[in-house]
Amino acid sequence: MEKEKYMTLKELTELAQTPYATVKRDIDNGLLPAYKVGRKYFIAVKDGEKYAAHKKEILSTKGYTIKELQAILPLSYAFIIELIKSQKLHAIKSGRRYIIPHAEFCRFLKESSLK
Repeated sequence: MEKEKYMTLKELTELAQTPYATVKRDIDNGLLPAYKVGRKYFIAVKDGEKYAAHKKEILSTKGYTIKELQAILPLSYAFIIELIKSQKLHAIKSGRRYIIPHAEFCRFLKESSLK
């Protein structure tokens, strides 16, 4: 039986190129399984690598933040959040921010146009 290997939170933040607070929040929200021993967190290497790959995929997504959308369309932050929550506008959550993929924004504009 092979023993499972673990990485520290610091090692994972470097691997995922993600801020410490984001990884900690994902652990607290149950999105990333981890063990806490004293004040240190340990993540299984397989879980850490999967998490890092997902975070890198999100970072490579070409799209707009809500503030960038506000510069394009005269809509309030609250209205854009409501569109996202009602799933009329699909977005990817990355930490505390949302990324609206370029193709999704084009689809939204096309469906919103007057015919």
